[in-house]
Amino acid sequence: MNQKYIITGAPGTGKTSIINQLKKLGHSCSNEISREIITEQIAAGGEVLPWKNLKAFSQAVFSLRKAQYINAPTDTMHFFDRGLLDVIAYMKVDDLAISKNYKEDCEKYNYNTMVFYTPIWKEIYQTDPHRKENIKSAIAIEKSILETYTLFGYTPIAIPKISIEKRVDFILSTI
Repeated sequence: MNQKYIITGAPGTGKTSIINQLKKLGHSCSNEISREIITEQIAAGGEVLPWKNLKAFSQAVFSLRKAQYINAPTDTMHFFDRGLLDVIAYMKVDDLAISKNYKEDCEKYNYNTMVFYTPIWKEIYQTDPHRKENIKSAIAIEKSILETYTLFGYTPIAIPKISIEKRVDFILSTI
């Protein structure tokens, strides 16, 4: 059984908090890498930013997420803060062409078919210097994420809007 689980969803819906709680409980996890790229690019005055060059940003994110997948342990459960298909979903929102290689890699590097997603939660949604999407954009991103994962044969499972600890309990009890 594939023990590679994705936590996905629109920006600002609690994914990273869930990953941090899973880590606190001793679970193997991969961090969201988009913020790392954004932080590095802002500090360097770079252009590989989603609001400046989404194509280059998507390529960087896809490459690093693929490396996360390849380097993740295979002998234990592992949780990813987003997966390869998230890149495709974001590109679809901005009508960017999806390369054949991206699609092939998404078919080659499989996760567990249960994909946990954090639904839009307006009460906790915030923008910041790294997350510039407004709530309307976040809703479009969520729709694209759900459509993309479903198209590739995954089953999106909504994580209830409850405390972080209870959200993690929900995920672990569902697995």
